[in-house]
Amino acid sequence: MSAPRDEAVPALKLNSRRRIMGYTVPLLNLPLGISKAYEIYLGFQAGLPMNTPEFLNDIILLSLSLGITLLIPNYAPMYTSRYTLTRAGLKISRILKRTVTIPYGSIERMELYIRNEKRGKPSKEAVQYAKDAIITMRKTGFKFLDYTNAEENIALIFGEGNRVYMVSPSYPKAFAHKLRKRVGRLPVRLVELTPRGKRIQDLAS
Repeated sequence: MSAPRDEAVPALKLNSRRRIMGYTVPLLNLPLGISKAYEIYLGFQAGLPMNTPEFLNDIILLSLSLGITLLIPNYAPMYTSRYTLTRAGLKISRILKRTVTIPYGSIERMELYIRNEKRGKPSKEAVQYAKDAIITMRKTGFKFLDYTNAEENIALIFGEGNRVYMVSPSYPKAFAHKLRKRVGRLPVRLVELTPRGKRIQDLAS
C-alpha cells in the first residue's frame, strides 16, 4: 500500500487586525533601520572613530529596529500560517518563523473550538469557558504554540513534551477526520461556542 500523499489543509484567512499589524511593524521599523545602517556606512567611509557615543547609539538603534522586525513575527501570529499533511507529520509554516513538523506518532489528542456565529454571537459564558480552559492548561504546564490565522476555528493539537499547537483550519471536522486517518487512534473533543452557551461532544472515530 502506497504512503498517503502530501495534502494542504485549507486554513482560515488571516484576520484584518493581524494583517494590519503585519504591515505596521516593518513599516515603522525598517525605515529607521535602513537610515541608521546608511549613517553607519557613511561613518565607515569617512573614517570616523567607531568608539564615539553617537556611533554606539546608531548601532543600538539599528539592532533594536532589526530585532523588533524579526522577533515580533516569531512570537506573534501576524502573518499567515499554512498547514500540510505530509508523509512524516503535520507541517506548519509561517514567514519569519521556523517551520515545524509534528510527527503523527507524537500526537496524543485534539480539541476543536468552533464559534458557530451563523446562529449569532457566542455567549460570554461560552467564550469565557474556552479562555478558562486554556488558562488552566497553561497553569498545569502545557506550552502553547500559536499558529492560528483567526479565532473562529481553533484546533488544539497535543503533542509530546506538553506542547500544544494551535491551528485554525477552515473545516475543523474534516481536518480532524483526515488527521485521524494518518495518526490512527486519535481522541477528538469538539467544543462548539453558541449564543446559548457551549456544546461539548467527543467525535466518533
